[in-house]
Amino acid sequence: MTINCLDLFAGSGGFTLGLKEAGIKTKAAIEIDRFAVETFRHNFPKVDMHHRDITSFNDKEIKSNFTGVDLIVGGPPCQGFSVAGPSQYGKLDDRNNLVLEYLRFVKVISPNMVIMENVKNFINGKLPSKDKVIDVVTNILDKLGYDIKIEVLYAPKFGVPQSRTRVFVIAIKRGCGLPFPEIHETHGPDKKNYITVGEAITDLPFISSSAGYDDSPDKLTYNEIELSTYQKMMRKDGKGIYNHISMKHTPRLIERFKHIPLGGSLLDVPLEHGQRARNGTDLDTKARFKMNNQRLDPSKISHCVTASFQSTFVHPVMNRNLTAREGARLQSFPDKFIFKGPRTLMSKSLLIRENREHEIGLSQYNQIGNSVPPLLAKAIGSAIVKSFKHKVNDTRRATHEFA
Repeated sequence: MTINCLDLFAGSGGFTLGLKEAGIKTKAAIEIDRFAVETFRHNFPKVDMHHRDITSFNDKEIKSNFTGVDLIVGGPPCQGFSVAGPSQYGKLDDRNNLVLEYLRFVKVISPNMVIMENVKNFINGKLPSKDKVIDVVTNILDKLGYDIKIEVLYAPKFGVPQSRTRVFVIAIKRGCGLPFPEIHETHGPDKKNYITVGEAITDLPFISSSAGYDDSPDKLTYNEIELSTYQKMMRKDGKGIYNHISMKHTPRLIERFKHIPLGGSLLDVPLEHGQRARNGTDLDTKARFKMNNQRLDPSKISHCVTASFQSTFVHPVMNRNLTAREGARLQSFPDKFIFKGPRTLMSKSLLIRENREHEIGLSQYNQIGNSVPPLLAKAIGSAIVKSFKHKVNDTRRATHEFA
């Protein structure tokens, strides 16, 4: 039995990777960012990747390009719904309307199952029309003939070593015979067996600031330690260590990092080593941001890995920010998964101001932070496979009884 999937807003391929591990075939994918597309194509060369804006497809193209799709998955851009995005200031982000484009694909293709992923605040978010997005989504899916279930999933309960909560809207076509997927937690119900930061990354080389390699795995050697089960899983079928190069830090920044204790942040740094204001003066404690430069505690799970995590976290042992590979480990991407495109990029607003729009795209850090954690996607995929098998078994049983 083959389950064919279409991955919308596919990014670098976290959802597709998890589904593949569960036995689901991604037939096609759509992604607008050129660097994410480069990563996706490198890791999934057999998937029909469309490097296009989802709004550029007309209904006729959708029908002709994506026939035979049983499942649609994907996460419309979440920045507009995130508590760290425009919504915190009462602004409605036009990107939120891309949810409606997702639903247009559902309407045209009419797959048996649909799974939409987004941030937790998706439940409270609004469209530019000021309608609650969750109400609009469920109403449209209901009119299209789907039954709907909303799942709020906490990533550590599925073996992902970071505090990440995501909303999944699951819709099943009425009359298709599929039961709702039963998504089983693998690491719970208490926190004792959550995968920690130490279990996730301490076998990766402890490189210093501006050291390491992006695409030369033969030049890096894993730390010789007793491997955790998670580390063994991450290293399986890998061909070395890619994307493990650290950012170049100034001596002042490195000195600042030295004063951040395990589990601490910029708030714990003495004033003379703290963050400077634009005029060059030291910022007082009230002006510092707790979310900046958090040193990860190896005995605990990580904070949520976001698209901007390149400057958010400090390594548990080294006085530097995390590498892309360390971030990928915290997202549950195995070492065999290689990220393409620039390691870091300047901010979009700055590139626009300098008339350098051609450089805009998602860096490796952005791609990692935007992804659905593959282990979480695998758990969902395993549940989907069981749901489809249930339908097949019911059909066979009914045929046998009728005969």
